[in-house]
Amino acid sequence: MSSDEAADNAEDPGHCKALAWEREHEALVHAQMAQAMVVTPPCAVCGTPVRTRRARSPGRLPAEWEQWPRTVQDSIQRQRQPGQWHLLFKGVASCNGYGDPIDASRAGRIAQAFRPPLHFGQVHTAGFYDDAGFCQDCDAPYCYHHWQVSGSGYGYCPRGHGKSLDPHW
Repeated sequence: MSSDEAADNAEDPGHCKALAWEREHEALVHAQMAQAMVVTPPCAVCGTPVRTRRARSPGRLPAEWEQWPRTVQDSIQRQRQPGQWHLLFKGVASCNGYGDPIDASRAGRIAQAFRPPLHFGQVHTAGFYDDAGFCQDCDAPYCYHHWQVSGSGYGYCPRGHGKSLDPHW
């Protein structure tokens, strides 16, 4: 499509409606795929679980709930909306603490991204900063030890490919 055709389509109300419908349809498909899950890809070198990503369906509490401080439990209960999912993320070099609320569409995207067999391109679509420990060049996941993570959160896989694994650095 030429740039002139793209400009014409951008002004066409029918085209804009079609794009909006397509986005809504994609969000609906992702939401329908949403299911509670625990994902622990094994390290390609030693088999140790890389780390975990857990999506809890609406109304379900995380397994660690009883060990969390009462103030955290109360805060989560107050903020949780009906139909809202809860994502717990423990990555190679970072985590999201007590978790974050997510909508069904995001839960569906995560479910789709972690359908076996796992590979970098697919897992990358989940939107996790560390790509679930996958090295883009190796197309394999590695644990903290095999990423050789520095104090700044930057790591090198066993084959020497580097990437940042901690969004806080």
